[in-house]
Amino acid sequence: MASLSSFRLAVAVAALLVVGSCATEVTFKVGEGSSGKSLELVTNVAISEVEIKEKRGKDWVALKESSTNTWSLKSEAALKGPFSVRFLVKNGGYRVVDDVIPESFTAGTEYKMVMDRMEAKPALRGAKLSFISYEVTFKVGEGSSGKSLELVTNVAISEVEIKEKGGKDWVALKESSTNTWAIKSETPLKGPFSVRFLVKNGGYRVVDDVIPESFTAGSEYKSGINI
Repeated sequence: MASLSSFRLAVAVAALLVVGSCATEVTFKVGEGSSGKSLELVTNVAISEVEIKEKRGKDWVALKESSTNTWSLKSEAALKGPFSVRFLVKNGGYRVVDDVIPESFTAGTEYKMVMDRMEAKPALRGAKLSFISYEVTFKVGEGSSGKSLELVTNVAISEVEIKEKGGKDWVALKESSTNTWAIKSETPLKGPFSVRFLVKNGGYRVVDDVIPESFTAGSEYKSGINI
């Protein structure tokens, strides 16, 4: 029978790993570029590395990030599922999910990452991780100028709107590509800009004056909001 101290340690570890109800569950969506010899995975959050292991495989094979949050692999031989996935969370170590992508996957299908184990942290191996919390950030894209604004988010959100300095109305941005939101105006835009965005199943969040008037392309601004 486990000792009381061991039980308390297990509870403490679990408490450290559990994130509040507004956390984001990591998902992998099978992209349209997937086939018998290729696999494309689109994540709903920004992660650093993605690797897969085929059925009965011994080695992890790295996928390349072809575009924002899109990871792909092309093989000369047919890929054999189900596939285990290992990915690196910034400042958080590796997460591993066994057999999460089935052999008979279909493009467009989304799979939830309920972590089987963590790697590089042996003491936590075997812990169940369901959620990882991320602070939402907005990176000003290269397409931004005095009359246009492009915002790249580090997580998948449903809607993005901005309000100019002294403005009364929220103006919607269009998602031009994955996690990239843009607006073009006939007149110069006036910052600082407040941002309102919609979290799936979580309602709207508002961040006042988060994008400064003198923004520069490539700059990243933190919202102070975790999802």
